[in-house]
Amino acid sequence: MDEQREEEAAARLKSGVSQLDEILCGGWLLGGLYLIAGPPGSGKTTLANEMCFRLAEGGGASLYVTLLAETHERMLLHLRSFRFFRKDAVGTHVHYISGLSALREGGGKSFVDTLIRTARERGARALILDGLAVFKERLRPGEDLRELLQTLNVRLAAQDCTTLLLGTETNKGVSEEAAVVDGIVALSADLIGLKATRGIEVTKFRGSNNIPGRHTFTIDEQGVRVYPRFEAVMRETSRKVADPRHRSRWGIEGLDAMCSGGLVTLSSTLVMGSPGSGKTTIGLSFLAEGARHGEPGLYFGFAESGAQLTVKCRNMGLELEPLQRQGMLRLEARAPVETLPDAMAQELMQLIQQHGVKRLVLDGLEPFAKEAIDPERTTRFLAALINALRERDVTMLITQQTNDMFGPELHSPIRGIEAICDNLVFLRFFELHGKLHRLITVLKMRDSPNDPFLRELHLTDQGPRVGESYAALEAILTGQPQARAQASRNPVSPGPGLGGPDRGEE
Repeated sequence: MDEQREEEAAARLKSGVSQLDEILCGGWLLGGLYLIAGPPGSGKTTLANEMCFRLAEGGGASLYVTLLAETHERMLLHLRSFRFFRKDAVGTHVHYISGLSALREGGGKSFVDTLIRTARERGARALILDGLAVFKERLRPGEDLRELLQTLNVRLAAQDCTTLLLGTETNKGVSEEAAVVDGIVALSADLIGLKATRGIEVTKFRGSNNIPGRHTFTIDEQGVRVYPRFEAVMRETSRKVADPRHRSRWGIEGLDAMCSGGLVTLSSTLVMGSPGSGKTTIGLSFLAEGARHGEPGLYFGFAESGAQLTVKCRNMGLELEPLQRQGMLRLEARAPVETLPDAMAQELMQLIQQHGVKRLVLDGLEPFAKEAIDPERTTRFLAALINALRERDVTMLITQQTNDMFGPELHSPIRGIEAICDNLVFLRFFELHGKLHRLITVLKMRDSPNDPFLRELHLTDQGPRVGESYAALEAILTGQPQARAQASRNPVSPGPGLGGPDRGEE
């Protein structure tokens, strides 16, 4: 099996572009002919140039042929802003030539012969033809585009040279060249509302598998960064099982008792609640408890910075700085604007791998839901994320803000998220005697018993704690409770009988 994988890798030319080879399942097939299609400004030239310079990093040569009016000097001026650009590689490993005059004077056949000869002389492993539309327009009467491309492909393949054609065709397979090339990569640049997004899709890849569908990518000072759809990459079901015999404690007085000793290790928990109800606080308590017992924790949120959270917790008697200095706790905050869900997921998985994270708090799902190009994929995305984290031995806690602070109905911004999470904890404000109180209840725990009572959550300078249940009230979940005929309060009692009848009547 290992020998087969080595042979498959040897038959590939890696693009070197971040995550593009993952979509291509290893890279371009060696000696293949490929079309990179997209409208002006979609990133074709940047992607192709980065591939040439990445190839040069390993000592490989490439030939970049332009048929455009833009001079090489102007193109190189634009490329200098990218970190992959190396001036010393130009002319030694990355060779630029203009083919416009050769095409104009000798026609298509002579031009193709020139490309083949020059690629052989330079020892090129990759040839880029930038300006396919111009090549088609300049063909002489009697010259056949398909025949010329086939000749180019066969001759260069014999030299183990892979060819990329850059064109503006975006009709996915009905152009002449589409029938000849071994693969087509379509780039797009779309405007969704006021937000600009870039997309990449492999619409044809002869002789190889690929990750189908549309993926997103960005262009920054690093170059092109491709972000494969997370649910398309993480398709396998986790082999790990959340065993109820193993628990991850909250470290909050009363809440562990409500959960029969804590959350089941490797489970996923959704904490829903209105703003200010305590979601972030109990999440950080969960991380701190794990860190104190040797389980590295990661907070990944969008509303408050790490410094803000540290001060906030200190005021409630929860010291995070010692745990941070020990490397047992990381607080990562990102601005909730212009985000890409797949980019965030990729960064999240890298942080988890780098720091050996065992507990994760993802504070806020709104950026994932609002920034998803296809809102219907949000649930699939989160299911894949939960699955991937379990496979990496991570116990996950997700917070989600509810739309209504009071009222008889509960509206979740992300449809179906409650079903894919193992546990569901609900927080809400309720008004009693002209004063606001915080409510906490465990609505469900998969494969584990839980306390069915609605209890008060206290956020004190000694940390959060869970108080008594209000058996004297009904309709508390609406935020507008009503008195029952008989009043009783039920304190949290650990161990057996959590779901039993009320005790401690007043």
